[in-house]
Amino acid sequence: MIMKKLNKDLNNFYLFIMGQFVSQFGSKLTSYGLILWSYKQSGSVLSMSLLTICYLVPEVLLSFISGSISDHWNKKKIMLIADTIAAFFSFSVIMMLFTGTLRLEYLYLINFMLGITDSFQNPASEVMVSALVTKENYMKTSGIRSFFNSFTGVFAPIVATSIYALFGLKVIVMIDLTTFLFAFTTLAFGVKLPQDQKRSQEKFDALEQCRFGIRYLLIHKDLLSLILFMGFVNFVASIYNTNLAPMILSRNGNNDIQLGIVSSMVSIAGLIGSLFVAKVPKNKKKIPMILNIMTFSFVICNGLLGLGRNYYIWTFAVFAGNLFIPILGANVEYFMRTKVPFEHQGKVFSARNTLQYTSIPVGTFLGGLLSDKVFVPYMKRPSVLHSFWIFLVGNSKGSGIALLFLCIALIGAVGCCCFRRNKHLLALDEE
Repeated sequence: MIMKKLNKDLNNFYLFIMGQFVSQFGSKLTSYGLILWSYKQSGSVLSMSLLTICYLVPEVLLSFISGSISDHWNKKKIMLIADTIAAFFSFSVIMMLFTGTLRLEYLYLINFMLGITDSFQNPASEVMVSALVTKENYMKTSGIRSFFNSFTGVFAPIVATSIYALFGLKVIVMIDLTTFLFAFTTLAFGVKLPQDQKRSQEKFDALEQCRFGIRYLLIHKDLLSLILFMGFVNFVASIYNTNLAPMILSRNGNNDIQLGIVSSMVSIAGLIGSLFVAKVPKNKKKIPMILNIMTFSFVICNGLLGLGRNYYIWTFAVFAGNLFIPILGANVEYFMRTKVPFEHQGKVFSARNTLQYTSIPVGTFLGGLLSDKVFVPYMKRPSVLHSFWIFLVGNSKGSGIALLFLCIALIGAVGCCCFRRNKHLLALDEE
């Protein structure tokens, strides 16, 4: 029904997003399958978090250069090359699986290389959306993108868990390679991007392009404040993401099906929430709404995950905490696309990515470190408040991670209160 309401001028966007949706679904299957494989191989949250860090670090560090290149070069070609390289590494994984040579350390290297390719693909993809969509359709298309992302999140964990249990990781990666072929063909031969014919003919200076993105954000302190807030959100969310699967598997006796249900609930909430994005009345006070949504999400989601003792409570916590996130995302995206000129979006979005996403590997590493070295050992030894913590989170396996969830619920709520006093952030609504 959503697609029928789209203007015919959005056919290019529709084709583009369908190809990306299929490709992302396959990638999500592999990602989820590798999480199951790596955690069962090592049994360590820190080892699993390092797998994510190896992907995130190059993606963040190369964002400045890749965004500048995206503004200057053909965006479609950048995405096609990046997709091809990623497919090669997926193929290498399946070959190692067939030969029985796959090791966790090999996945660290592969994830590092995938982080490099995605650092070029993501800015190009973001700018392509601006090229394919008019300003009047930003909110509508943001809801559509959120819908597809949520749809992927709903079914990918369930499908991946089922395939992993029945056929193993090999079949999952083979499906991923098949989805790559569909996405590559769609993008290469179906999507037309006439804006790429209007690229600047000025001499390309990557360093100067990087400086431009930084200077732009330093001048526009309102956007910089929004980016810093989202960086804080990503920091807390990365601790949450690192520990969600280990906590559930620890507290439910390694039940993969329950983990799949809880993980899917993140995207079921996003799926439902994305349907309301286009229906939400335009609010002149978008920043208070963004802050309210994140405060609610931090407290409800992380708080109930820590206090809950079964997957019914965890499922509700994840659903309630993520229901309004698509509305937040649509409003943040609206600010970025309307306040940054199209010809500068690659450079500025890359500067944004570096600032906003640097906190993710930091939070991911810290999440694994806090779990393995602080909270889990702490719950195993007597202390003055030990009986109180047992009352809140229990004393079973995984209770240490549950206590960590209560802590990040508090940190998230306090952080949102601090940003409410940021005059530059509030100024976004005044212009």
